[in-house]
Amino acid sequence: MSLDSFSINLSGLNYHRQKIDSVASNIANANVVAKNKSEAYKAIDVVAYSSPESIAKGVENISVIEKNLEAGKVYSPSHPFADADGYIYRANVDIAEEMVELMTSIRSYQANIQALEASKKLIQLSIDMGKR
Repeated sequence: MSLDSFSINLSGLNYHRQKIDSVASNIANANVVAKNKSEAYKAIDVVAYSSPESIAKGVENISVIEKNLEAGKVYSPSHPFADADGYIYRANVDIAEEMVELMTSIRSYQANIQALEASKKLIQLSIDMGKR
């Protein structure tokens, strides 16, 4: 059972680390501009899947997907990337949303570490009791 708790917590740590990495990538590319909509940076998200039968085993699959947001169209005719109509295209990153994702993922990461520490302490207590 304790090994199950370790694998659950480790899968959670892995998921939230990837989530934090995706947020960092999105924030780093938030101000990138492009010549057209298709070249604009597309924000990414990390999603986790577990089947109902194995929900007690932790995260099974982690996928990186593109967020379904439109690129920002900004009128800036003097910009070197401006198209024939004077528009540039910004990344589809919402900084406020990314910061909420970051804080949530950091807190969840910390909670997984605390749960891992609690499991470790319980095992140590069991070992100590067995020595008596």
